[in-house]
Amino acid sequence: DNIGAPGWVMQTILLVLSLGLAPAVFFSWAYEVTPDGIKREADVDRSESITHVTRRKLDRTITFVLVLAVAYFAADKFLLPPRQPTTAPLPAETGGEVTETSASNTIAVLPFVNMSDDKENEYFSDGLSEELLNVLAKNSALQVAARTSSFSLKGEKLEIREAARRLNVDHVLEGSVRKSGDKVRITAQLIRADNGFHLWSETYDRDLDNIFEVQDEIAAKITAALLPHVVGEAEKEMAMTETTGFEPPAEAYQDYLLARDQFNRSNNADIQEAYELLQALVRKYPGYAEAQALYAHVTFMNSARVSGDIPWIIAETQVRSALEKASALKPDLPEIYLVEGLLHARSRDPKTATDFFERAIELNPSYAEAYRHLSEAAMDLGRETLAWEALETARRLDPISTSTLEWVIIQAAKHDRPAMADEAMRVLRQISPEFADDLQVHLYVENYQSAKAAIALENFRADWPDEDPHDRLLASLYATLGKTDEAMALNIAVKAYVAAKLGQRELALATMEEAAATRTDPHDRADLYWYTYLNLGMKEEAMEVLSDLWYGYAAEDLGPKMDYGDLFGLVQLMQGDGRADEAAPMAEILIEQETTEGRGDTYQLMMLQGRYQEALDLLIERTRDGKPPIQLTGIRSSLFMLSDLPGYATLENLVEEWRKEQRALYDELAAARGSTDDAARP
Repeated sequence: DNIGAPGWVMQTILLVLSLGLAPAVFFSWAYEVTPDGIKREADVDRSESITHVTRRKLDRTITFVLVLAVAYFAADKFLLPPRQPTTAPLPAETGGEVTETSASNTIAVLPFVNMSDDKENEYFSDGLSEELLNVLAKNSALQVAARTSSFSLKGEKLEIREAARRLNVDHVLEGSVRKSGDKVRITAQLIRADNGFHLWSETYDRDLDNIFEVQDEIAAKITAALLPHVVGEAEKEMAMTETTGFEPPAEAYQDYLLARDQFNRSNNADIQEAYELLQALVRKYPGYAEAQALYAHVTFMNSARVSGDIPWIIAETQVRSALEKASALKPDLPEIYLVEGLLHARSRDPKTATDFFERAIELNPSYAEAYRHLSEAAMDLGRETLAWEALETARRLDPISTSTLEWVIIQAAKHDRPAMADEAMRVLRQISPEFADDLQVHLYVENYQSAKAAIALENFRADWPDEDPHDRLLASLYATLGKTDEAMALNIAVKAYVAAKLGQRELALATMEEAAATRTDPHDRADLYWYTYLNLGMKEEAMEVLSDLWYGYAAEDLGPKMDYGDLFGLVQLMQGDGRADEAAPMAEILIEQETTEGRGDTYQLMMLQGRYQEALDLLIERTRDGKPPIQLTGIRSSLFMLSDLPGYATLENLVEEWRKEQRALYDELAAARGSTDDAARP
């Protein structure tokens, strides 16, 4: 079956065999195999020839093979049950017939073409395509390519076979939408990718009020056309969306599609517009389950703890309220469980998050986003087998998603799978070079290559001025490289931290208060306060901030739990203050996370267990290997409990040597870039 190779492979093999036939015939005629080796036939004594012996062996072999062939033919004809025919009829109204069958159950829904006079109706055709995709994805017999990959091909004039190759599917649904007033004409066709045959096609003229019936009808006919070729007779039950008795009017449905279109663009401005539109929509139509679920998702993304400005306490309340309403209206909406999982993941509870992601996948077996988040949560839990399986599925369903490729690259690099990382990065550079450049910066940071990271980020800011400039990251890198003035000018939080590290107390405290005034989340403010205080050596003040966060906020289960770094800092401060007994329960929480979930780091576990000298020795060894415990201008401040131990000065010297080496490399790379820029000038 062509071993899954491109067509040119088999063509090349056949060409080589054809070209080799003539030489093979010539040599077999002119030469003979003898006990003494291969000789020209003219040089072989006929009385010593053994061709009569080899001829008899060949005769016996041919006879034996022919007997087997006849026996199989007889058994197939008279003993074995008849095979199913290779042709399969389509639904009666199509009047067509498929001449080949597919062993694959994969399908992609390409964005339907907007044929309306008003180009602003593009969101409607996109929304209809996505709705069809979602309906098909709920059928466990089918594997449906994710929206992000399918829609990434929008606008590209690709042949069906090439589109299917990129999306790794064997069937493609394409179509068009023409909308005028409250009328809509939808044309859809289902195509076998390998041969271009149409399995099914149909045109629908409907009122917008009946759009849901059209979606279900199209999905039902597509599924009916596919299932005979991909599953057995006993598995043909279709998993269609159950109705709740509420069908939104055309106006509400169009607002819902518009909001989802804005949300899918994934930039902050569009997410904010989607949030405002959905807020009005669910207020007017509280019984619209899909809108409630999408509102929850958009609100989560628009929160201060993700990518927006809504204070987390407010956002979390809105998200949970919307999820409760959606669940009461339509409890089997997969998006409900995805967002529930995201809430728990953000609250640093990967175990519960995993359960919700698995439930979302159970309801929608083609939910690529849920598989990706499941992989992230499982990796946090140390369940690597589940994490890699989920990631592989996400990649299969969503092969050209930037988010999925990013996670593949990060995990492959972290787990020493360079070939996997390189391949994913190659694909990412093809589909989104700016995203690939952004990711490369973070990979340098993860690998302690601060000089290369700073140069790469400077290049990124120059090459992609419309993207996130990552001011805070670049400021942190500058601080590490000793460029403290540049660092403090770039980011206000880094300015507070660096000023504190440099002993500029008044500037640090004033900058800290200025930065805190812009933060709405208690965790974010606490991070700013306690770390600035600790850098200044104000340990009591730092401990008070973290104690307030622990006892007054986290203990009441308001918002997310304290992260590992915050709680580790509080434990160290308490132990240093002689409050080891009070810190013990907190330390146990961190130790359990480290041993069961893979949180934290080995040296942190050693410190939590009181094994400070072992922790210091490990950090010295790592620093010699180029992996120092660096933060801004020196060693992490949270390691102050090690400062009185023998060998701490050695660690300080090694860290400072590493910083000097990185600064020298940065200067060298910057000079080389400057020379290249000068040479490029006319």
